[in-house]
Amino acid sequence: MPFEVRDARDKHLIHRNAHVAQDFDVPELVEQTGELEFAAGRGTLTHWYFDGIRLGHARWHLRECCTQEWYSQLDVVHLQFNLRGRLVLEHRQLGRPLVMGSYQHNLMYSPGFEGTQRHEELEAETFMVQFTRPVFLRLCEQANDVLRRFAERMLEGKPLVLGEQSLTLNLALHHAIREVLQCRLQGPLKKLFLHAKALEILALQADAFERHQPRRFVRSEYDQERLLFARDYLIQHLHLPPTLPELARIAGLNEFKLKKGFKELFGQTVFGYLADYRLLEAQAQLIGGQKTASELAFELGYSSLQHFSTAFKKKFGVSPRELRG
Repeated sequence: MPFEVRDARDKHLIHRNAHVAQDFDVPELVEQTGELEFAAGRGTLTHWYFDGIRLGHARWHLRECCTQEWYSQLDVVHLQFNLRGRLVLEHRQLGRPLVMGSYQHNLMYSPGFEGTQRHEELEAETFMVQFTRPVFLRLCEQANDVLRRFAERMLEGKPLVLGEQSLTLNLALHHAIREVLQCRLQGPLKKLFLHAKALEILALQADAFERHQPRRFVRSEYDQERLLFARDYLIQHLHLPPTLPELARIAGLNEFKLKKGFKELFGQTVFGYLADYRLLEAQAQLIGGQKTASELAFELGYSSLQHFSTAFKKKFGVSPRELRG
């Protein structure tokens, strides 16, 4: 069987399908969603595939932390984005675990997979992009050095992981994934949109690894956890964000560690991240027709509609009114 997942404790079958990599090389967009129920909890899985590309999204609601045994014959390059929860992947051919916390990502290749996946938190969410081997190798012909070197090592046929340490999602990656999950287009237009997003996500991930420097300020899991908490708190209080000293106190960090660590982890200053997040949030809601510019200016904490409109036009080249049509 090309793919199956079992509960590691009792070998109970959780999920099975007969997909092989060639199945994803179809001209029309295929979209599938399914619900899974098993002893430790339940999950919702959605995937889209076409032209040798597959995108997938999963949410897990667990009653207890669990380990799953995975077996796959898929010969694909796999871009893994761990959006929520701590995940430990044990790939038997790699010989070492790949640990991914919330908002972390990595890229891997294997001509098949046999190992375990452990969810260490009760709420988990993942996103992935997969490319069949021929499609990925063709894309890498005009990619950066990071992907070209990865492609060269792929030709040896051995399992690979791009980064020894998984990286934290920057805002651009986070937004691109969100756009996939919120896409309302249908048919050929949705396929065109998802194709563009798959390539964008690959490019953003490759760029993130190319720019990555050894960390100087975020040296422990505790520091990273506190900075992720600070980011989440900031997003939850867009309307009235805390000052830097307040955010440092709330997150349990000193102000120096907050400023330096945040920039190192997310690639932006605290308030640079906040400003971009507000505008990207506004863009998504305007495109979706969910809110007016006046409502968004108030909800996102702008001092006036004019201030919001000026910042929006500077960022996107059009006013909120023009975007909403």
